Amino acid sequence: MSSITFFGAAGSVTGSKHLVSIADKNILLDCGMFQGLPDVRNRNRAFPFDPDSIDAVVLSHAHLDHCGMLPLLVKRGYKGSIFATRATQEVTSYILEDSAGIEEQDVMYKRKHHIGSPDERELLFTRDDVEATMKHFVPIPYARSRDGWKEILPGISVKLYDAGHILGSSIIVLRYSEGGKMRHIAYTGDVGPNGVPMLHDPEVPQEEIHTLLMESTYGNRKHLPMEEAQERLVKAINAVCERKGAMVVPAFSLGRTQMLVYTIHKMVDAGRIPRFPIFVDSPLATDITNIYKHYTAEYDSETATDFTRPGESPLAFRNLEYIQSAEDSKKLNGRVGPFMVISASGMMTAGRVVHHLRNTISDKKNAVFITGYQAIGTTGRRILEGAKHIELHGTFVPIHAEILLFNEFSAHADGEQLTDFASQVHGLSKIALVHGEPKESQALQAGLQKKNANWNVILPQEGESISI
Repeated sequence: MSSITFFGAAGSVTGSKHLVSIADKNILLDCGMFQGLPDVRNRNRAFPFDPDSIDAVVLSHAHLDHCGMLPLLVKRGYKGSIFATRATQEVTSYILEDSAGIEEQDVMYKRKHHIGSPDERELLFTRDDVEATMKHFVPIPYARSRDGWKEILPGISVKLYDAGHILGSSIIVLRYSEGGKMRHIAYTGDVGPNGVPMLHDPEVPQEEIHTLLMESTYGNRKHLPMEEAQERLVKAINAVCERKGAMVVPAFSLGRTQMLVYTIHKMVDAGRIPRFPIFVDSPLATDITNIYKHYTAEYDSETATDFTRPGESPLAFRNLEYIQSAEDSKKLNGRVGPFMVISASGMMTAGRVVHHLRNTISDKKNAVFITGYQAIGTTGRRILEGAKHIELHGTFVPIHAEILLFNEFSAHADGEQLTDFASQVHGLSKIALVHGEPKESQALQAGLQKKNANWNVILPQEGESISI
C-alpha cells in the first residue's frame, strides 16, 4: 500500500519533509530546515530516516525551510537525483551557500565562547557539501512549457506546475500505477496569492488528484486586496517620511525583497510616495535579484505593462541602492531620515537586519514594517506580539518605533484562496494540511469541510503515515 509519512512541517511551518512510498520506492518531497527556538533548530542534526533509503528527491522551491537540509542529506549518504525547476536549482545554490556561511560563523562563535553541547559545536555542513549537493540537481521545465512529465524512477513520473510563490516555485504532481490504474497525488509546496508582482498566478493541476498535500500557513486569515494593502503602505511611508524617520523592513532575501522593490518602484514612479533613499542591505538578496533578471521570460504579462520604457527593470530605480559590503551597511547607522532599509533575515533572527533594528527600534519617529510570517520563538514574533523590550546582539533594547504588519505582502495564499484552489482540483478525495501552526490548519480544515463534505481533510502529525 502506498503511503506518505510526514517528517516536518506537520503541525508547524518549518522543516518540510514528506516521504512518499510507492512500490518499494521512496520519494522525498522537500528537505527543509527547522527554524525557530534552539530546541527546534537542534532537530536538524538528525534525520528520522536513513538518507541512503531515499530513491529520489523533488524540491518545490528554494526557501530554506524547504531546501535547507539537502547538503546534510547528501553528506550522510543520499546518492540520487534532486528534481526541481531550473530557477529553483540556481537560487538554491545561493541559499545553501549563504546558510553554510551562517552555520560556520555560528559554530565558530559557540566554540570560542563554549556555548552549547559538543554536538552543537560541530558543523552540519560546509560550502564543499553544498557544492557536492548541487551536482545532484536535474532541472525540469514547468508543465506550461512542455508536455511536462519526467520519469524520475521506473514507473514514477513527476510534473511541475507554477505555484506563484517565488521564482521557480512549483506544485508537484506524482504519477504512478497501482492495481493496474494510473494514480496522481499532488503537493502544493507553498502557494502564492493571485496578483503577486512578476509571478504567474498559481496553476491548478489538470490531472485527477486523489490526494493533495496542501500548505496552510495563513489558513485562518483573509488578506486585504492588494490595492488596499498598497494604499496602507503608501500612507505609512508618507507618514514616516514626514517625521523624517527610518523604516526598517525585515524581508526574506528570496521573493519578499523582490516583490517589495517592484511595488515601491511603481509607487515612486506614480508619485504616490517621495523619491527618498531606499537601500536593499543584503548580499544574498542582491545575488538573487540578479537571478530574477535572468528569468524575465518567467514574469507574468502585467510586468510588461507596468514597466514599459526600453531596458527598464522592475527591480532597479534611481533612488534604490543595493548594499553589498559590511562597511557600507554600517554607514547607514548615522544616516538622517527619511530612508528605508530592506534587509534579511525576514524573521529578524540573524543577518544585517538585527543591526539595523538595534539602531532604530528605540526611536518613536522610526517604523518597522513586518511583511511576512513570523514563526514561534523568533525575534519577529516577539515584536509582533507586543514585546516592550527585545534582545538584539546580546543587549535588551526598548521598543518605541511604530510596528506595522502587512500580511498582504506575504507570498502565501490566505484561507479563502487555498479553499478556492482545492475546489478546482479534479477528483479530490483526501487533503492533508501541512506547513501551518495548529490554529491556522484547524481553521482551514473547517473551511474545506464546509466547502465539500465529501473531502477527507486531515491534520497529520509529525511521524504519522497516511495511505494514498
